[in-house]
Amino acid sequence: MIKISKRVISSIIIIFIMPMLLFGINPSNNIEAKEVEFRGVWVATVWNIDYPSKATTEEEALKKEAIKTLDNIEDMGFNAVFLQVISCSDAIYDSEIFPWSKYLTGNQGIAPENNFDPLEFFIEESHKRGIELHAWINPYRVTAYPDDNNKLAKNNPAVINSDITVLHSDGKLYLNPGEPETRKLIVDGVKEILNNYDVDGIHLDDYFYPGKEFNDAKTYAKYGKDFNSINDWRINNNNLLIKEISETVHSINPKVKFGVSPAGIWGNKTTSNLGSDTYGWGTYENQFADSRFWVKEEYVDYIIPQIYWPIGYRTADYEKLVKWWGDVVKDTNVKLYIGQAAYNAVGAESDSEWYNGQELEKQIQLNRISNNVSGYCMFSYKSFINNKAIYNKIKELNNEESTISPISYEDYEYREIDYELSPNENEDYVVMYHDDNGKKTILPRSRYINGKVIGFSNKKGSFGVMYNEPQFNDIDINDMNGRLQENIKYMAARNIILGFDGGFHPNLSIKRADFVLMLMRMLEINNIEGLKGFDDVPKDSYYINELSTARKYGLIYGVGNNEFSPEKEITLQDIYVMTYRVMDKLGLIERTKDNSNIKSFSDYNLISDYAQEAISYFAEKQILKVNYGKLNPTKIADRSETADFLGALLKIGFDLPH
Repeated sequence: MIKISKRVISSIIIIFIMPMLLFGINPSNNIEAKEVEFRGVWVATVWNIDYPSKATTEEEALKKEAIKTLDNIEDMGFNAVFLQVISCSDAIYDSEIFPWSKYLTGNQGIAPENNFDPLEFFIEESHKRGIELHAWINPYRVTAYPDDNNKLAKNNPAVINSDITVLHSDGKLYLNPGEPETRKLIVDGVKEILNNYDVDGIHLDDYFYPGKEFNDAKTYAKYGKDFNSINDWRINNNNLLIKEISETVHSINPKVKFGVSPAGIWGNKTTSNLGSDTYGWGTYENQFADSRFWVKEEYVDYIIPQIYWPIGYRTADYEKLVKWWGDVVKDTNVKLYIGQAAYNAVGAESDSEWYNGQELEKQIQLNRISNNVSGYCMFSYKSFINNKAIYNKIKELNNEESTISPISYEDYEYREIDYELSPNENEDYVVMYHDDNGKKTILPRSRYINGKVIGFSNKKGSFGVMYNEPQFNDIDINDMNGRLQENIKYMAARNIILGFDGGFHPNLSIKRADFVLMLMRMLEINNIEGLKGFDDVPKDSYYINELSTARKYGLIYGVGNNEFSPEKEITLQDIYVMTYRVMDKLGLIERTKDNSNIKSFSDYNLISDYAQEAISYFAEKQILKVNYGKLNPTKIADRSETADFLGALLKIGFDLPH
């Protein structure tokens, strides 16, 4: 049974880019290739979730639905399909090992009309469209319902060799991972697919041990004498399976990729110092699936953690998990794609973050500017068919420019100019400027240090030094503390926050949009023209480009329904969060695992969960304004407080080379 069709390899866009210049690092002459974004979608066969939508033996009906499915997938802009080919110790292809799936034809063991082979057909049709086809296998599940335990086909390997099965407490049958015959069966299935089909990948999902109470004590007694505990032995069983599949795939066809999509949390930092800052169900402890180890050992070519929670969700924050997994794949050859929950948008109410795909959009934008993330995969296909809004949303996102690199300072450099202070000059107000044919532009990140003025900029041409001490009629030293007045003038000298009508107006509140402008101005983040913005930001507004650029880079998130509320006042804690986020994107923060220092504030209980990490960091730097032990995180920020915070931050030299 040899069924090889010509492989159509997805096109690769090669873009030569200079490595990103972080502060204090000089540009390099090295170049690197950047692949097109990986955009996968799972097509599930179990329970007829996606394909076929209902079981049938009719060849034409199966072909017609496959074509419609792939037409929609192509139209939405996906470039990879994960087709579930083994879901319950059965198959949707012509196998000599597994019976035909009941989800394909209605009864396990019954073949489609004319022995039609959906896997072969999906491969051919996918490759016609330039789409990769990954064969998705559920390794251990035998039945998806307890009622199916007595409905298995006679040629099901779980019937032929029932000694390798376990009846779990959920009433369903599973292959026993501790049995060598189980691993051999799964690996033989992989070999059969590779030897007979032109797949682009072999893919395992998140079903490993179904729980800690798995009834395998006798198997452990038989095979586990070299292990200290049954849990260590179970972990090793899964490790052996992943390693054997990897070796099999790469020995038969090195061009085929092997990957796994574990549940999103490997482990929590509360139980392991290697874990993520989460509080959810971890796969290491509960399924004995050490996916982190598989990455570090490079058993897999890619990993797709299923991060099915929203950004900011305290139990399992999408953003924190993306960062954690990015750190896991760092310095390995393993690609990281993020598994996302399109199904959460189906039926979402207007007050939900998932409504109309807005959360999916924020997550994709975050993926695109996150380190070590190469794409994503959506669960599942039918979610888009059941919700026209998210169908259109994913199509829009997949068609927009996705190759914008993370914030880069590759064109920037530090400049130094000798300068001698006169007796009446304060070093805080000595700044460098760029001279463009007589038009002088002050560099916001310039300062006087030990006889030199240092500036950081991507501008070319002439540079000079000037003394620029601002004068305001409403910041008398008698009305505010010395640090506050100094930092107001320090920021105004650099044109980051300016006064008007002769005064600074320190007690006026700050709008959300204006703070973004200050932050972008302070860090000299260049605007990207023509980006999609928030729906409530007028295209002729003075902050449209800054907000659109910050949105694209993931520096800011909206308030829902693709809105930002630009004219709304901003709280102190949101100022800290926005600043922390941009510094983090620039690689300027070494995050601490311990946020306990926030408890030093008498009103720490007012700090929102999403702001704790940022406030903890700035508290450690001792730059937060505290009144009688209170932080006042929910207070509306005024102009003086904003200038004080940013000025104090600049003065500690966070942006200088060390």
